[in-house]
Amino acid sequence: MAALPLEELRRQQSLTALVPKSAGQLQTERERIVARLQLLLNVTIAVALAGVALIAWLPFSPVPHEFRFGVQEVLGVAVFASCLFILHERAELELGLYDYEPVEQTTQGELRALLHRVPEGVSYQEALAADKRTFVAGEVDGIRRRAEAFTPKTLPADDGNTET
Repeated sequence: MAALPLEELRRQQSLTALVPKSAGQLQTERERIVARLQLLLNVTIAVALAGVALIAWLPFSPVPHEFRFGVQEVLGVAVFASCLFILHERAELELGLYDYEPVEQTTQGELRALLHRVPEGVSYQEALAADKRTFVAGEVDGIRRRAEAFTPKTLPADDGNTET
């Protein structure tokens, strides 16, 4: 299957209708992310403890004395790298929680103004009002992208006519 050019992907993405997620859906997604964060933290702790226990056990193991120190170093680096990778993934998820934070009052006004340009903007605002919630940070880019798709390319005063 041939890949679509970036502009075509953006055009198709801008044609999709705006449908707000309910407060329940947002809460469920946020709880899922928080549960995954907890799981990754537990995995990090388990890998670190298992690595330390294995490194501490090596002097008492049947591994030849000449290789013990090298094996301990390799295990120490592997455990450190694994923990660092897992914590990096956890930090990426934690940054994703920002999408579920309510936006500032000034941004809410801007988003309402942008929704006035979009055909489904009124129904979007009504759905938010019915759900008794405000805009969240994750919705901002989608609303801006959709509003740009409906922005006129030239304003009536900019069409070249200079008649007064």
